[in-house]
Amino acid sequence: MGGAKVLKQVDISSAEVGAWACRTEAPAAPQAGPRRFGAGASARLQPYRVQWETEREHDPVFLREWRSLLAASSGPEPIYQSPEFLQYIRATSQDPAEVEILTVRDAGDGRLLALTPIRYRDLAIGLQVRHWRMKLGSLHVGTVMGSAMLGEESPAVLESLVRFLLSERPRVVGLSLPALPQHSACQLSLHAVASSQRGLVACMLNGWRECHKIPLPGDFNAYLAQFGSKHRYNLKRQIRLLREHAPLELLRIDQPGAVDQLAVAIERLAPSEVKAALISNEKFVVMARQGLLRCYVLQSGGMPVAALVATQYGETLHLHNVLTDPAMLRFSVGTSILYLAIEDLSSEGRFSAIDLGYSSPSHSHQSSNRVEMRGHLLLYKSSLRTSALCSAERLFGEWLERAKGWHQAVKGWRARRAAKAAKAA
Repeated sequence: MGGAKVLKQVDISSAEVGAWACRTEAPAAPQAGPRRFGAGASARLQPYRVQWETEREHDPVFLREWRSLLAASSGPEPIYQSPEFLQYIRATSQDPAEVEILTVRDAGDGRLLALTPIRYRDLAIGLQVRHWRMKLGSLHVGTVMGSAMLGEESPAVLESLVRFLLSERPRVVGLSLPALPQHSACQLSLHAVASSQRGLVACMLNGWRECHKIPLPGDFNAYLAQFGSKHRYNLKRQIRLLREHAPLELLRIDQPGAVDQLAVAIERLAPSEVKAALISNEKFVVMARQGLLRCYVLQSGGMPVAALVATQYGETLHLHNVLTDPAMLRFSVGTSILYLAIEDLSSEGRFSAIDLGYSSPSHSHQSSNRVEMRGHLLLYKSSLRTSALCSAERLFGEWLERAKGWHQAVKGWRARRAAKAAKAA
């Protein structure tokens, strides 16, 4: 099968799972007299030594230090902070300076306290509703990969890192953390840094939004035990109907030789806007070589009817896209492939969660799902242009949230009026 693992001739098993933005204000910053940020910022704030260590990315000693911080991390996306993902970027990017490694060490004994890969990019700022977007401008930023620091995240450590980065890279107007958890130490520390430094501003782009996780107990039967008999029956019925329709095969795509099977599924199932956003087949191959790829394809009668585009790192599967054949929706192929993938993940015993990232459930999510609020934090050097761009984005987002509320209120009013009319008839 082109290198793909045929996981099973699908049997009847599994159960119902969770489904697939709310805005809050940033926490009140501690009241303290701000210090001037900018000229004269030192790269060495005692007792810390901040430095670039990009040239050591293949050094075995440095890699051990790096992996030690990764193992202790509770950040939202450690996959993007891993040496494997850095090597994926090196193999697929034409710019060797696209990512640099920034570290904070103890100035006395040289102990590694914090590390973050920084990826430089032009961040588009604009107005967006679904697939429509109007670009207002762009900002050259340093993206903190993984949306958290590895290691210590105290205000003092982060202040030293921010000072160093913005003084060493003058073109960079700020730090971008695209999926920062609302209640994380990093988020609190960065707001503390912004409040204590005149000339630094913290801005939440698009507000706080829901991120969904599906916890995996480790044993598939334990996972199914979370649900009632009706949910389990419904899934068995879905799988039975699929098997009666045509022979089923679930393929795991995690090796370079299996990527062609994924490409066929994407070509057949993905809408044009999704195809445009997905990485190329060549990049999927590189990701597989680094051990980061783990996709699934469900075939019915030899044809792909559903696919999960996902990556893996440590104990987490990161689910990016669910693709389904519109002609097969009556068989609930999206739900079916997710359950069968969970069964496969549980069989290995090492996965503890599926991270769905930012998501807006189309129906009420199941009690097994965990919801975490995350947001895109931009910590930037104050300027009229940057402040204007961020304010326009923020005000439009607030208006959009109010418009969604009005829309829901009108829908509710119409439903109540229809119910009243039906009762009167």
